[in-house]
Amino acid sequence: MRNLFLFFRNHYFIFLFLFLEVLALILFFQNNNFQNAVMFDLTSGISGGINATSRNISEYFSLKKTNFILGEENASLHARMPEAIYLADKAILSRNDTIYQVEYRFINARVISNTTNKRNNYLMIGKGSLQGVEPHMGVIIGNKIVGQVVNVSTHFSWVLSLLHKESKISARFLKNNQMISVEWPGGDFRTCVVKEIPKHLHVTPGDTVVTSGNSEVFPNGILIGVIDQLHVYEDENFNTATLTLLTDFNALSYVEVVVDMFRKEKEQLKTSFKEL
Repeated sequence: MRNLFLFFRNHYFIFLFLFLEVLALILFFQNNNFQNAVMFDLTSGISGGINATSRNISEYFSLKKTNFILGEENASLHARMPEAIYLADKAILSRNDTIYQVEYRFINARVISNTTNKRNNYLMIGKGSLQGVEPHMGVIIGNKIVGQVVNVSTHFSWVLSLLHKESKISARFLKNNQMISVEWPGGDFRTCVVKEIPKHLHVTPGDTVVTSGNSEVFPNGILIGVIDQLHVYEDENFNTATLTLLTDFNALSYVEVVVDMFRKEKEQLKTSFKEL
């Protein structure tokens, strides 16, 4: 405290000069309209810039909450789409009498970790068995494919990405429903290989490929990608093609887990058929 007092005593003339200078500037701008207007514009610009920067920073830190809310809304909207509704005919009561039942529901989840540069890539998401996630459930983003759940803990789930050598997707061409298979050969996370293309099938760049719905993992019609180039093999029974993926696997922040409401019924039916 003594040193501070000595500092002010030894340099008081500097602080006095600064005080008088500020006072003089205040009186100068207050008593001169032109200078006062210039100073008002300058201070307004500085204040506006500071407020804009502060608002941008605040909005940036609120993006996490905003993305979560949007993800929840998307999951809710997907559950209301026609693809998520099962139409059951009640022919016993009336030939035209039908009842709509929800076939799929969607669980929004934050991506905890994700890789795209390995031969076998995985994601970890922030929802687990406590929220109803189970192994073999499909994972999508919007209406585009991501992967499938392979392991679950109470609060988290491990997802096998489409970018994995064990990931083989039953697919079809959107324009003619012809069945094909999609696999990831490794390397570029933006492309896959379409296999088992029939020789007679006319395939052109830009053709859309979607999930077939034949597996118990993904609903029918989930977008996979578009054809980039057809590869014709004269000595083979099928052709192949390069597929450009519609999912940006390098920018995943929120995804949706697909819950098949009839999954147990389907599994029980398959089990009873095997026992016959």
